[in-house]
Amino acid sequence: MKWVRAKDGAIFGVCKGLARALDIPVGVFRLVWIVSILFFGAGIGLYLLFALSLPRKDKLAQAREPWILGVCAKIATRSNLEIGVVRFLAISLALLSMGATGVGYVVLYFVLDNSANSPRVPPATT
Repeated sequence: MKWVRAKDGAIFGVCKGLARALDIPVGVFRLVWIVSILFFGAGIGLYLLFALSLPRKDKLAQAREPWILGVCAKIATRSNLEIGVVRFLAISLALLSMGATGVGYVVLYFVLDNSANSPRVPPATT
C-alpha cells in the first residue's frame, strides 16, 4: 500500500490517492472528506497536511530526496515506513507542539548518521 497523491486528482490528488491506497471508492472517500469539513473544518487542515507531506505518484522516485535536512527521509529508510507518513507525522507534531518538535528535528539531524542502511555494530566489550 503506497500512501501517495494521485497525479490526476481534482485539487491536489489527496482523496483519489488515499482512496486507492485504502481500496475505497473515490466518491465515497470524497463524501466522507466533505462531511469531515462540516465538523469544525478538520478536513481542510488534514487535506492540506496530506497535500504537503504525501508525494505524488508520478514523482515517487524523487520522494526519498531530503527536503529540510533529510531527517524524515532517514527515519523512513531506517524504519521501512512510507516517506509521506513520516512527513505527515513530523508536520503534525510540529504544529501540535507549537514548534518544540523543530528542536528535536535538528537534534535528529546530528544524531542520525548519513549512511541510513549501515548495519548496527555493538561496541566491543573487553
